[in-house]
Amino acid sequence: MQRLTTNQLSFRCFFFLCLGLTLFSALWADPAHGAADNITKRLANLESRWGHLQLAGEFSLLADYKQRAFEEYHTPDFKNYLNLYLDAQIDRNFYFYLLLSHYDNYGYLNQLYVREAAVRYRSPQLLVDLGKFHFTLDPLGLIADHSASPVQGFAIQTGNTAYYLGGFYSRLFLNPASIDEEKIGVTSDDQFGLRIAVPKPGYMLGMTLVTTPEGDLSETAIGLDFITNVADGALQTEVAWYKPGADSFQSYKHDGAIGGLAVWNKNIAATTYTVNAWYFEKGFAPVASALNDSFLEKGEIYANNSYGIGGGVQQKLANNWDTTVKAGLLFSPDQTFSGPQFTFSGRLRKAFSLATNLEFGFDSGFEADVNKIDLHRYHRVFVGFNTIF
Repeated sequence: MQRLTTNQLSFRCFFFLCLGLTLFSALWADPAHGAADNITKRLANLESRWGHLQLAGEFSLLADYKQRAFEEYHTPDFKNYLNLYLDAQIDRNFYFYLLLSHYDNYGYLNQLYVREAAVRYRSPQLLVDLGKFHFTLDPLGLIADHSASPVQGFAIQTGNTAYYLGGFYSRLFLNPASIDEEKIGVTSDDQFGLRIAVPKPGYMLGMTLVTTPEGDLSETAIGLDFITNVADGALQTEVAWYKPGADSFQSYKHDGAIGGLAVWNKNIAATTYTVNAWYFEKGFAPVASALNDSFLEKGEIYANNSYGIGGGVQQKLANNWDTTVKAGLLFSPDQTFSGPQFTFSGRLRKAFSLATNLEFGFDSGFEADVNKIDLHRYHRVFVGFNTIF
């Protein structure tokens, strides 16, 4: 057996001593030291990108009391709405935008959800949005309005001074249907929209096509719109034809219905004057339409399955007060009422700053039943506090 020399023994003792010290220092080291380094790096990365981020929001407190045909209220509603916006410029052409919404109906419903989450590509001739986002293709939103129910897909827009071309795809509904014990078939209701418009110095003429080929939400709609100046005011008009699909959930089946809306606005000093005229034939009920979100919160004076005329005045008052009054006559001969019906919406606001105001309102109008045919009068009085930050 080979004997170890004195030098070899000294080297091995020194080696094990160093190894022991290393293990001892590792066992007794601060476990938070590595985590702190990671947090520091993350904060440094965030600070380096801080100039690319924009954060903003809206907050509203609302108390309202309603009389509706669908619900019998014995107590007012107390609600708050919170919207948080986050925009980030990824690079020269790409942007990301997020809308996080919180809705709280005190004592009843409290929910937090992502309302928008999309990426935008912008170049001199092209604008593309991909994800979930609010988007309205036709100017007055009779057939292609996704301001309340966001597009879930993509939208493409292009154009110049001679033309505009835009379109979108949106997944409306995903339906897993059982076929047999071993396989599940999945179908979807997919909506497609296309618009072409010709802008001219004194007017703009456009056409919009919307189709959902199959499913419970299947439909086809075509709209023509015209925007011009009349009597020193802006006139917007849209006439649309709508037909539900063979599998549509709409109970009233027909071969096509016409809808039309005209809005004229004129500003004179601190006052804005508005004139409205509408005609919505029985059965005109596009899935993505401003008609679906025109009552209660908006206080519109028109409704499905009706025709009529009305107007409004918005005026700035002293001490940062302003008022908006809208009124009209609504006709719908096949309802429980036969004569003209008066519709009204009024708002009174006090602005404490550019970002904060207090609002009072009263509405008396009509809302459509689920079938979009039967109309019911509602009354609503509310007070709300709104601020942006």
